[in-house]
Amino acid sequence: MDSLVQNEIMIDEKGKIGDIVEFERRGLSILGKVSMVRELSCIVEIDEEVADFFCYETPRTVVRHENYKVVRPSSNGSVVY
Repeated sequence: MDSLVQNEIMIDEKGKIGDIVEFERRGLSILGKVSMVRELSCIVEIDEEVADFFCYETPRTVVRHENYKVVRPSSNGSVVY
């Protein structure tokens, strides 16, 4: 597969701002909302109680694209790099 086709496939697999995604941390399934999308990862806003459980300073965490799945797409479809 040439690199152009691979890049297009990678972009299609990325979440978009506002998407609800599911990912796993320490064996637990977590839901969060994508707030920023980067080339290799995205920033996901999680529940305050979940952040406290994991001793995170903020309710935001970085998740690589291959480590989450979109469970509910956003209605606006924004992507920011």
